[in-house]
Amino acid sequence: MADKKKKEEHFCYYCGEKIAEDDLVKKKIPLHGRSGIRMYTRKFHRDCLKEYLVKNNDEEKLLAETDDWAEVYEYFKHQILNLDEGKNLSPHAVNRLQGLRVGQYMRSAINTRALKRGYPYKVILNTLKYSKRNIDYAVKHKNFKSEKHKIDYIMVIVQNNINFIQKRMDDLAHQREKVEKLKKEEVTTTQGAAYKRKGTGRRKVVLC
Repeated sequence: MADKKKKEEHFCYYCGEKIAEDDLVKKKIPLHGRSGIRMYTRKFHRDCLKEYLVKNNDEEKLLAETDDWAEVYEYFKHQILNLDEGKNLSPHAVNRLQGLRVGQYMRSAINTRALKRGYPYKVILNTLKYSKRNIDYAVKHKNFKSEKHKIDYIMVIVQNNINFIQKRMDDLAHQREKVEKLKKEEVTTTQGAAYKRKGTGRRKVVLC
């Protein structure tokens, strides 16, 4: 009996998760490549496509993410690799860092901004800072075959720590949300109590 043809699996460009057939939509989007910007068809969940389009039209968020990437780039260049001011990161180093942003080994035919998948640049930066002591020790005591080998070894250290940092940052964000919520509830309660006290005094009688 002939084997049935394996059903094609679809994964969302925005979040990276699997897409059910009835939730699959395709959209042509501009991507930066070696030959410039070209339109490529990408697959999305219906709701993910809506989120993606909203984020790509939010100039403030796009600029903020660009700034976050610049921080990661400069930290990796100066604090991790100790490169001089006039030197740039190698294409391999850039692609490995941007690969973390989109949840891949290396960035490949994909934009890095306004995507839900992978790790935000702020998480990557904090992971680099957290991992610096281990990275410095490895760079000092290990013999690397090449610069590429060195970068890949550093990225293994970063990848081993990044989920821990992501969770810590998520927990801190949830704590801040709870504190803000409690503050708002306290203000509302205080205002309500003041209003109640104001209305419980003796009724004013106006004499004619």
